[in-house]
Amino acid sequence: MIDKKELYYEKIRNNLIGHKIKEVFYQEINYQMNAEYWDLAPMIHSVDMNVIFELDNGKIIQIKWDNEFYCYGIGFENIDKIDNKEGFNTINLTSNSVWTNLIGKEITGIKVLWDIDEHAKEKTLKNDKVISTKEISINVPQTWEIQFEYGNKIWISALEIKDDEQVFYWQDHLTLFFDNAGQEKYELIKKASAQHAV
Repeated sequence: MIDKKELYYEKIRNNLIGHKIKEVFYQEINYQMNAEYWDLAPMIHSVDMNVIFELDNGKIIQIKWDNEFYCYGIGFENIDKIDNKEGFNTINLTSNSVWTNLIGKEITGIKVLWDIDEHAKEKTLKNDKVISTKEISINVPQTWEIQFEYGNKIWISALEIKDDEQVFYWQDHLTLFFDNAGQEKYELIKKASAQHAV
């Protein structure tokens, strides 16, 4: 049987590596009030739902937080089209200054930064009642380090920053870092329990 992580790496390899981003979109929940403030800092963007890449081969990749391994990690899926779903705002960021030098550049690699919880609890249920609980080790793909040709890198992480001080990992949220200073400040690489280059 093929390991779940290996399938995850293969899916990344087959869908993203060697391709170029043609357009990029952020998708956020429409709260009917103030919009989500995605421009957290000049080199940090905060997105409550999805980051969508339209690639040079016509594929549309939706990067999201999900529970493929455990809530919440970085996952993705192929989608048929980019649309304004009811209850969501879809924002085109292609001409935003942090993206302009990445558009049209080949994705040469993605490093998956894993986080681990050695004390997660797994419950066994019977007739909707907990009959036993045991400690298990959970691995979550917390962050992607996306590498582009000519050495450019960005980081997409399932974390949320509040008031530039409080940081919450394993969140139903995505934060993007466009320089190494932001990555270092929030210790994305330092806190990773394991790394795997795709």
